[in-house]
Amino acid sequence: MKREEVKTILPSITDEQLQQLMDLHGKDITAEKQKAAALSGERDTLQTQLTEATNALKAFEGVDVADLNGQIAALTQKLSDQAADFAFDRKLSEAMRKHGAKSEKAARALLDVDALKASKNQDADIEAAFAALQQSDGYLFGSEQRGAHVDLGGSHGQSGDGGEEDGVTRAFKALNPTIQFS
Repeated sequence: MKREEVKTILPSITDEQLQQLMDLHGKDITAEKQKAAALSGERDTLQTQLTEATNALKAFEGVDVADLNGQIAALTQKLSDQAADFAFDRKLSEAMRKHGAKSEKAARALLDVDALKASKNQDADIEAAFAALQQSDGYLFGSEQRGAHVDLGGSHGQSGDGGEEDGVTRAFKALNPTIQFS
């Protein structure tokens, strides 16, 4: 709005009144310009975000979401199965140590591992399997000592160094008292 337009509409307006009217109108115009500038900046930001989102979506063109979901489900199942296998192997190894298995490999070969793995109550079934295995193949369990030391009651002497007679020489002399030794 211009001063001349206001004087045409209101011919009796004073210059002071016209100045106040123009100041109020200027404030309104300035406020509207600020709103328009803010909305314009917001529009530009949204336009930039839209462009970036569109470009990002172009990277997924041709991707089969159902196939990706299937692959994720398969990998999740594989990880779950591996975790279950590790847990079962740990249970089986602990049971072998508990029962004193001399060879885990030999004991495992004689167990029906697949049936134990598929069991609903693995702990009880593993214990039962080891009890049966100890009955049928007890040689797989016990201490690791291969041969026991048996004390025959005799003492063993030293040999060849001229000290005490060894057991062989003493036995030979006892059997042949007539022979002179030097």
